[in-house]
This record gives sequence, structure tokens and C-alpha cells, in this order.
Amino acid sequence: METLTDTSFVHRMQLPRPDVTQEDAEHILRKQYNLSGSLKELGSQQDRNYRVDTGEARFVLKVCLVEYALVELEAQNSAMKHLRNKPEAPRVPAIIPTVGGEEIIMLKVRGQEYRVRLLEYLEGEPLIEQSHLPTTAVFAIGTLCAQLTLGLADFKHPGLERSLQWDLRRAGPVTDHLLPAISNIEKRDHIATVMAATLKRIQPLEKELRIQPVHHDLTGDNLLVASEAGRAVPEAVIDFGDITQGWLVSDLAVTVAWLLQCVGDDVRSILPAIKAYNTTCPLNDAELQALWPLIVARAVVLVVSSEQQLAIDPSNDYVRRNAEYEGRIFDIATSVDPDLMDAEILAVVRDIVVERTIQTPTRAH
Repeated sequence: METLTDTSFVHRMQLPRPDVTQEDAEHILRKQYNLSGSLKELGSQQDRNYRVDTGEARFVLKVCLVEYALVELEAQNSAMKHLRNKPEAPRVPAIIPTVGGEEIIMLKVRGQEYRVRLLEYLEGEPLIEQSHLPTTAVFAIGTLCAQLTLGLADFKHPGLERSLQWDLRRAGPVTDHLLPAISNIEKRDHIATVMAATLKRIQPLEKELRIQPVHHDLTGDNLLVASEAGRAVPEAVIDFGDITQGWLVSDLAVTVAWLLQCVGDDVRSILPAIKAYNTTCPLNDAELQALWPLIVARAVVLVVSSEQQLAIDPSNDYVRRNAEYEGRIFDIATSVDPDLMDAEILAVVRDIVVERTIQTPTRAH
């Protein structure tokens, strides 16, 4: 497990979103892209994003803090270009250049510098808007996640070598750093205990966990579905803002953690996603053993990150909304026996039938 030695990384975790209003965004679009239309702000943890509808096409204006280096944004753009050349990879957005042909520009808004990009707005319904996820959809999500892993396997870029709070290799030190944001002492101690126990399960496996480019945010906000014969089929991925080098299995851990709050009464409802992923992109034994602890680690990082972000940016409704279901994810992830979940994961990938139900908590704490 890595440590927090990058001071710029620690500083970035404490920053609010860019102060860029809708009027600012309209000005940027007119001057830099020769576009105008109706705008709608989209949620984000630390960026400021606006969807623009020109009447003929839709785009996303992304405004990023200058503390994120140019090479990091170049890596995101390059990853999307890389995947767009992979027939088996999920659909991803195209990059739209400025009238001057630039893909990333630096602009000042009220004296503050920001990095700005424009992306294609992919049509499709975010998975988070689905009221129910049948087993077939959960399986398809696992397959899409695996296809993304395979699509990124041979992607290389210097901007991937960066420090990021969502990199699960850093889950322990990130949690330690953000824990003071939890004002409730009992809750803070519980989270610390959970993470300590989780790290003990991950650390002996680390040397066997493969490393490659990882999206790190395959959640219901960033997975888009299309309707086929009345069924919701996941087929596109957006928001590459958290892409970096990481453990290969991390994207599956992130996705399954998000699925926990969709599973109803039985935690085992997540298992089809794991089976599907492993069928398309086989995991090694260490990755299978690390999967559940990494799901728990992701749940912890979500909770402490939202608490800290709301403390510095209380008007961020996106984070406030997410904090509700992230608490549910944490409650479920910490309510079940980790040894039991390890056994369930191994059983499903080895086609061993287990007849039991693992109850989820009836309500969040």
C-alpha cells in the first residue's frame, strides 16, 4: 500500500470546484468554440461541467482546476482516442477542438486560471437512473467493465503516473488523511477500524496484483445504457478524470461497490458482474482474493472523501446526493463476513452452486 508523500496531491484533495458560472461557460463556448445554446450544469466532485445543447448537437464543457497538470488531461484525452480505435471497447466521447485547433486550453476567469476542454456528449441513459437492475443487466455491467480493462491494457501515457485519491493502492493513507473530516467520533473510529482490517487482507496479496491503466470511476453516473428489446444494455463509458495506473482489479471493485446499493435484500446479487468480468478478463488468484477487501476499501474512501468535500464545498449538491448512497454502500460492505464473501466470489467464478442468501442491512446507520 502506497503512502502520501506528494504534497501537491494532498493539497488537491482539499480544493473546491472551479468558480465558473453558467454565464462564464457561455462566454467560453462562444469565444473558443463558436458555439451557443442552452446549458445545464452536470455534477462533479472537483470539476465544473456544463452540457451545452446547440439544437443540432450536444457537448460537455469541462473546466478543471489548474492544480491538475496538463499531462494528466492529455492522458485522459489520449485514453479516449485509444479506446475509440478498439472495436471491442465500450463507446467513449470524442474530443472537440477549439476554433484554433487546440484540445486543451488555459483560461482565466476572474483572475483564476483553469484548464478547459470540450467533449462530445454521448447519448444514453446513465445507469444510475435505472430503477431496477435485473441479473442480465448486472452480468452485462461486468462484461463492459472487463472490456474496458482489456481496451486499456496496452495504453501508455506519462500522464498516468500520478497521485490520485481514488487509486486503491493509496486507500489506507487517503483514509488516514481524510478521517479528521468525520466529526462523529464513533463513526470515525469505526471507519478507521474497518480500513485497518481491510488493509491486513490486501497487503499480503499486493505483489500478485497486476498494474495497468484503470478508469477508477465506473459507477452509475459514468456507465450509459441503451435500450434493446425493452432491456437496458450498458454500452458506453464517460468521465476519464480519474484514470491512472492502478491495480487491474480496481475497476471491477469500484463497479461492484457501486452495485451494492442496487442489490436489494441479497448481497449475492452482485456476483453475476464478477462472473461476467472474470469470463471476459480472467483474474488471478490474488486478484480474486483481494476483490472483496478492495470493494470495502472503496466504500471507505467514498465515505471519507464525501465528508471532506462537503466540509470545503457545502453547496456541492452532486456530492451531497452521492453521500447518501455511499453511506448505504459502506453499510452493506461492512455488514457481511469478508471470509464468506471471499468464498462466494471464488464459488461463482468456479461455477460452484451455493444455495444461501446474504442479507443486506435494512437501513443505513
